Amino acid sequence: MDDRRRKAEAQEAAARRALGPQIVEDSVKLVEAWNARQAVHMPMLFSPTIEAAITAGHWFLRARCPACRTTGDVDLRLLDWHRGAAVTALIPALSCRSCRPNAPFAELVCLSKSSVAEQYYAERSGNKWINE
Repeated sequence: MDDRRRKAEAQEAAARRALGPQIVEDSVKLVEAWNARQAVHMPMLFSPTIEAAITAGHWFLRARCPACRTTGDVDLRLLDWHRGAAVTALIPALSCRSCRPNAPFAELVCLSKSSVAEQYYAERSGNKWINE
C-alpha cells in the first residue's frame, strides 16, 4: 500500500514539474495580451490573476488616478490578497489618496517588470541595465 502511494505521489510531482515551464509561458502570454489591450484602451474581456502576473515576472501593477493624473504602482508580491484574485479586484484599493474623500476609481495602466521609481532612476542616471 505504501509503495503504491509513494509511486502515485512521485508521478504527481513529476507531472507538476513538467507543467512548470508551460505555466510560465502561458502566464507571460496572458500578461502580454492584457498589457497590449490596456495600451490601446480596448474593452477588457479578461484579467490576469495576481498569481499569473507574479509567475510571468510582472510584479508591479501600474495605476493612474483619472482626476489628478497621478501614476503609481504596487508590488503584487507584497499584497495580502488571494493569489487567485484578478488584478482588476484591486481597483477600489488603489484609489488616489490625494483626491479623497470622493476619489474616482483608479485606471489600471499595465503590469510591469519594474516600478515607476526604477524606470525614473534608469532614465535619469543613464543605467539602462536596471530595466533588464
